[in-house]
Amino acid sequence: MKKPKSKNKDAPWHTFPENIKEWTDEDHALGWLLRGLRFTPRSTSKPHLNLFLFPALYVPSMEWFFKWFASEVTDKQNQDAAERLYYLALLSVRNLLVACEARPELFRPIAKYQIEWPTVIGWGADFERTNRALMDTLNLGEAAPLNTARQGSKSFSLENAATSIACKLWSAVEYHRRDALDEREVLNGDPVCSLISPCLPRFGDARKLGLTDEQIKKLWTLQPLSRQNYLEWWELGEPIFIHLYGKDFEKHKEFSGYWNGDAYKEGVSGKPGQKCLVQNARALIRRDIKKQIKQAFRSIAPKSSAVE
Repeated sequence: MKKPKSKNKDAPWHTFPENIKEWTDEDHALGWLLRGLRFTPRSTSKPHLNLFLFPALYVPSMEWFFKWFASEVTDKQNQDAAERLYYLALLSVRNLLVACEARPELFRPIAKYQIEWPTVIGWGADFERTNRALMDTLNLGEAAPLNTARQGSKSFSLENAATSIACKLWSAVEYHRRDALDEREVLNGDPVCSLISPCLPRFGDARKLGLTDEQIKKLWTLQPLSRQNYLEWWELGEPIFIHLYGKDFEKHKEFSGYWNGDAYKEGVSGKPGQKCLVQNARALIRRDIKKQIKQAFRSIAPKSSAVE
């Protein structure tokens, strides 16, 4: 006769300790995630649901949870956190793909504003073909805030240092621009800032990014990036650039190519085959770095027409 199974057998997972003082960091992080899932994001279509003190807690709670996970991996080299983060991402993306296939009409209003989409990658043509079909189905990037390579058009490349920096600066300005619009509730149905551009580390406070109060005010009237207003975006991006790369930004490793090239050298250095830097090389390099980043703002701006 088989021995009956015990009904008091411990579950194969760990539950939250009843005493909050016994919670681990992971428990607290998961608690924040669950709080966010219970709250309704700000919604103009369903105002009766906005009954909570912080109706937009969902997004910051989700971001806090994943930032905590990332810090466990990067700062503490937590192997268990790395495995958990991978599994959580894989589970989320696979369920997202299933939902996209079943109800693509629900995701098209989201995808049309995006320049990227969560998916599964792997070696082989099948993955490339599946992902391309998904992008076509969802109309990915149809109204994207940056220039994309839809329908065979030429897009920008992040391998270029100036373009990569311009995208980073755009993300910071765009986040705070949409945040300002959201506060005024004049988005007219456009997605909130975090849907287009999640708050990146060190981007959460506009003043801490180097923007003055006067510059922050400009965010309230700044129009989306275009090839007509890219100079306005660069004016706001420049102080953020200085904040991120330092006052002596020309010494940053990303710009070492300027110093090693021949464009800012002349004469003889005293060694065979070597040239010395011109007297005002530093000023010229600083000028050209800024010039290229400013021009990169135009290259990442969406094209207003096929002729442009």
